[in-house]
Amino acid sequence: MTKSAGGTAIQSSEGIKKRFRVDDLKTAVITVLFGVVGAVLFALIHSIPMPFTMVSLLKFGLYPALAIIAVLGAIRGPLAGFLSGYFGIVLYDLLFFNTVVSMTLPALAYGMLGLVVGLATYNLANGRSLAKLSLLSAVGLVFTACIAVMFGLFIDQHSVLLELGFVMLPLFTVGLPSVVLITPIYARIWQIISMSIQTS
Repeated sequence: MTKSAGGTAIQSSEGIKKRFRVDDLKTAVITVLFGVVGAVLFALIHSIPMPFTMVSLLKFGLYPALAIIAVLGAIRGPLAGFLSGYFGIVLYDLLFFNTVVSMTLPALAYGMLGLVVGLATYNLANGRSLAKLSLLSAVGLVFTACIAVMFGLFIDQHSVLLELGFVMLPLFTVGLPSVVLITPIYARIWQIISMSIQTS
């Protein structure tokens, strides 16, 4: 019984390493590089002003940088997705505001988007798999919004109205359409590029 339990624990540990793409040093380095490149892309795309429409307190538009986090999770797994979201927000805040917000806790919330998306596997050439990617991106964004609001309420001690009006509502009205619509497009572009590189 002990050997069986030990063997199962080792297999489980190996499965987690494989899922997070850190099974050996080379794979781990490539995964971290994917996360860093994703963070840089996120910061660059996030810095481009996007048009939006305000209807009363509701903001409508697109937030294409969020789709980068989700796609990195789909391409390279949960660790790369988490790193692209976390470091993307930290890098953006440092480059454009010269500050780190609340000990980088809001950045952790954005990392959750990539983590949740990266926990599943995808075939980016398959339409059904792209639909799954859209759905899990939406689920990941809901986690991101909830965690960001919780940090705002309990760590920064903001008011409930402030967190709901300026964090949760924009993430739902701008973020959800962005990850649902743009993530599969980015994923398909990545699939086409990677296929063309492999065939050349």
